[in-house]
Amino acid sequence: MAKHNELMMLPDSYTLITGASLGIGNTMARYCAGLGMNLALVSLPNEQLGKTAEDLAKQYKVKVYFLEIDLTESDAPQRVVDWILFENLNINILINNAGLAGASIFETSTLDYIDARILLNIRATVLLTRLFIPILAKNKNSYILNVSSMAAFYAIPYKSLYSATKSFILNFSKSIRVELRGKGIHVSVLCPSGVRSNGVMHDRMDKHTIFARWAEVTPAEVAKTAIDKMLKHKFLIIPGFFSRLVVSASLFVPSSVQERYILHEYRKEVQAGYE
Repeated sequence: MAKHNELMMLPDSYTLITGASLGIGNTMARYCAGLGMNLALVSLPNEQLGKTAEDLAKQYKVKVYFLEIDLTESDAPQRVVDWILFENLNINILINNAGLAGASIFETSTLDYIDARILLNIRATVLLTRLFIPILAKNKNSYILNVSSMAAFYAIPYKSLYSATKSFILNFSKSIRVELRGKGIHVSVLCPSGVRSNGVMHDRMDKHTIFARWAEVTPAEVAKTAIDKMLKHKFLIIPGFFSRLVVSASLFVPSSVQERYILHEYRKEVQAGYE
């Protein structure tokens, strides 16, 4: 609890969370507010982010600012920074959570489908990280938490873009962690397994085998594990014992066996018509 207390003693600091209106981002915002952290929340327009901000501020007695913006727009990362500077908010935690999943047959994927995932999952995360480093560096201790996925450890047919972008985030985080070592900015990467964060995810995960569903984790478990371990300066964060076991076991399973199993699992999402 030392790290939690340290943060709660900084009334002028804020935690910035992207993709904060729904799913894991929303749950992390709630958990952070419960720890006494002030919040700067970012999400797409028309997702009731204002109500979320109002509810969190009222329930947890913290300060909450919000910005509705599409992070795939070319100038969006800079606009987020401009907003923070305009409001004069001291950001000491950056949580790059916003991202797009999806399942598709690559050869028939539209260019817009491809572009959206690259722009949000990679470009927005990288540019926000770069732009916020000077702001984070003003604090004695600050944190970057990038949200990747268990998919980062595998090449997944029909989720080629998602798994590739999440692998990028994992390796990008590894690299900047080394570069920022000793500068007071602690980098962590979160790799959750399947999370039933909304109705679509419920349906997607119901298409998988019982073995895959054993790795499921709740949004609350992900949020608590992610924030607690981030504050303890843990780098690789994988919520759930079974998920950690799967990653370890995959080092000893032949790639041909992994490929057959993964193909069998994720073909179902495409056959069910999910994108």
